[in-house]
Amino acid sequence: MTQIDVPAKIAEIQELEAKATASTVTTALRGSATAVSDVATWTSSHGAPADWTGDAAEAADHAITSFGKDADAVTAALEKATTACDVYVDQVVQLTADREGLESDRIELNNAIDALLTEIESATEEDVPALQTKAETLRNRATTMRSRMTSFWERVTSAEDRFINVLQSVDTKAEGQTAATSAGRPNTGELVNQLKNVGTDPAAVTAWWKGLSGAEREALKISDPDLIGNVNGIPTGDRDEANRTSLQRDLDFLEGLGDEHEDLTSEQEATLKNAKAARDALDIPASLGQDDVDVNLIVYQPTAFNGDGAAAVSYGDPDTADNTAVIVPGIMNDGSSIAAQGKDAYTLYQNAIRNGESMASIAWMGYDSPNWNPEGVLDYPGDGLDIGSVVQEDKAIAGGHALSDFVDGLRATDEGDKSHLSVIGHSYGSTTAAHAAAGDGLDADSLTLIGSPGAGGDNVNGVGDLHMPEGKVYAGAADNDFVSWLGRDGDLGMGPDPTQADFGAKVFGSDPGKDFHVENIGQGVDNHTSYFDPQLNPTSLDNLTSIAQGDEPDLIGGRTQEANDYAKDWAKDEAVHQVDRAADVVVEEVRTTIDEANEVYEGGKEWAGDRWDDVTGLF
Repeated sequence: MTQIDVPAKIAEIQELEAKATASTVTTALRGSATAVSDVATWTSSHGAPADWTGDAAEAADHAITSFGKDADAVTAALEKATTACDVYVDQVVQLTADREGLESDRIELNNAIDALLTEIESATEEDVPALQTKAETLRNRATTMRSRMTSFWERVTSAEDRFINVLQSVDTKAEGQTAATSAGRPNTGELVNQLKNVGTDPAAVTAWWKGLSGAEREALKISDPDLIGNVNGIPTGDRDEANRTSLQRDLDFLEGLGDEHEDLTSEQEATLKNAKAARDALDIPASLGQDDVDVNLIVYQPTAFNGDGAAAVSYGDPDTADNTAVIVPGIMNDGSSIAAQGKDAYTLYQNAIRNGESMASIAWMGYDSPNWNPEGVLDYPGDGLDIGSVVQEDKAIAGGHALSDFVDGLRATDEGDKSHLSVIGHSYGSTTAAHAAAGDGLDADSLTLIGSPGAGGDNVNGVGDLHMPEGKVYAGAADNDFVSWLGRDGDLGMGPDPTQADFGAKVFGSDPGKDFHVENIGQGVDNHTSYFDPQLNPTSLDNLTSIAQGDEPDLIGGRTQEANDYAKDWAKDEAVHQVDRAADVVVEEVRTTIDEANEVYEGGKEWAGDRWDDVTGLF
């Protein structure tokens, strides 16, 4: 049979040595640059001690000035290195994706070659023309594939060479000094003033940020990470990089003090606790063996609210996700609990991506939540006294403003098709979210209130007062969640119970939770905190997932009994339970007394018998 020229199969495309995880190197470089930048900034505003004079003062000023210039030179070198590393990591991410595409096409081509070889084995002479045509097609595809592979490796080499060249351009003291005095070096002080002049409108901030060069953005993340990481309107990825820089700085410094056996102040201890919690929240997916999750630290302010701290962690990128959920926690939470809140957010994330759509689930602890522990509700004095901060709505109102601004920031940095954005408020966080919706307005597609003590004060009487899209206010409560029994208007209320039928929200199902009593109040707390728990309240989790995906949950009828009546009924039943319990104790004590009396009687009887035997023995 006539020879048919079939192309040789193409070998597997080698994996890149560099990985996207090299971003940790960028974070480390940026953290080092920030630390040196802080030193340079400090030296620029300090000289010799005030009580130094003469030659000593002049020498000290000269030494500090010289040291400051050296520190600034190192900062400039690290700025260039960090910018280059950031660009290189982005290129590696794209190159890795391109390699996967090439590898998929290569496998498909090799399979087609194998199929043609199999077909040729059983072919006849009359099949040759058709087979020649197929072979020519495969040869052309193989030529194109090799050309694409050559281009791919040229891009890899180019990216590596550019990165290496930048590093080599600032690897001496003289080159660092040249970079520090270069006319092209970003003036971060001027850029910060520009940002302040832009104001707080997130859309304006986004436009300003996008107008900066890559070098300018990188320089700001190094010089002012605390600012850049927490401005609404700056893209999520940039906020994450800035905040991770601040986080690494705090951990290095404060853990370093501990390593040197230096005592931390109470303020430093609180900051370190908040920093460790943020680190733990970022590490949740990796701790479960899931390293491919895009985790972002969107808010990091460990000293906010008198040391309680503020933080927000997103699992998934809200700037590109199909669906975004912002979870607002309630009482007993602050910056040090962001890891616990992160677990709830990550659970929702994992559930929500099962439909094939991308998701960003955000644990937002960006307001000053009351720090009252409901397990101490009966303590006096003690935690019971702190209930005053819960029944007041001042923190919910302030938190509502912050939440509204945060959501506006997410909308401003959203890329491509508009993400479906839902806000889920839990406990006091539901009151906070309701205040955001009723006050400043909440640019979200839906609002969900769970375990709510009240939907936002006297100005809210129904869903219409929340100004959300029609039919997009949802509410849920476990039957045995005592916090959901608190909804009421008036001085001692935080607004109506949103699960009431006449409130107008769409009420979805929740597992009821177990009965509880005063002696096991912890069970009541579990009922209140388990709305995202797949074991304790899977019904609620499934419904919250549907809402986050933009679908309808399984709805039930709203409550027709007033929220406070649930509390009254529980109190009545609890009184009976405690009386019965006390009676049981008394009965048990009486039984114990009778048993002890019988033991004394029997013991005395035995003693008397023994003595009688002794007496009769004498005779």
